[in-house]
Amino acid sequence: MKKDELFNLLGIDDIKDMPDRIMEIIMGDLEYRNYIYAELLKMNDFDMSHDWFQEIYENELSERKQKKQDFTPAALGVICSELTSQKGNVHEPTAGNGAMVIADWWQRCRKLHPWEHFPSQHMVTCWELSSRSIPILLLNLSIRGIMGYVYHGDVLEKEVKQKYILLNEKDDTLCFSDIIKSNINDKIVQE
Repeated sequence: MKKDELFNLLGIDDIKDMPDRIMEIIMGDLEYRNYIYAELLKMNDFDMSHDWFQEIYENELSERKQKKQDFTPAALGVICSELTSQKGNVHEPTAGNGAMVIADWWQRCRKLHPWEHFPSQHMVTCWELSSRSIPILLLNLSIRGIMGYVYHGDVLEKEVKQKYILLNEKDDTLCFSDIIKSNINDKIVQE
């Protein structure tokens, strides 16, 4: 994805504005969100096999020094997916933009016909600490119709700043997921 095309689509001039603008889009008017999603799909030749934002994010928005952010190579995500049964739920405690979840999703989807893959049978639970990554993670999961939960917080301390629910009402891999912001602002209690 070319940075200037992305900036034009999002209506921004500075990369630092990207997370906030993406959050406005994904949490705003659904018709406009779906338009942006359709344009993103076109810009990326409908190739949903990887995180389109990784290179831009890694080069310009990452917080490597402060938060020790590092990025999962696409090949590692594919290998991890192949090592698992590719059935059931996925838990990603340090999701970033979602590269590992996308790799797993893609490996499952590419082996099935769209009508054989049901998002509700492959729920994800993602944790991410970075405020800059959360909007991109939500967009990456939602545009792929993935269902599950995203916790903006510290998985080690079990401190949650915000919880999001991804819901694909039609349970259809070819549909976008809605993002529901949940009112949670406390520690997750292990039972």
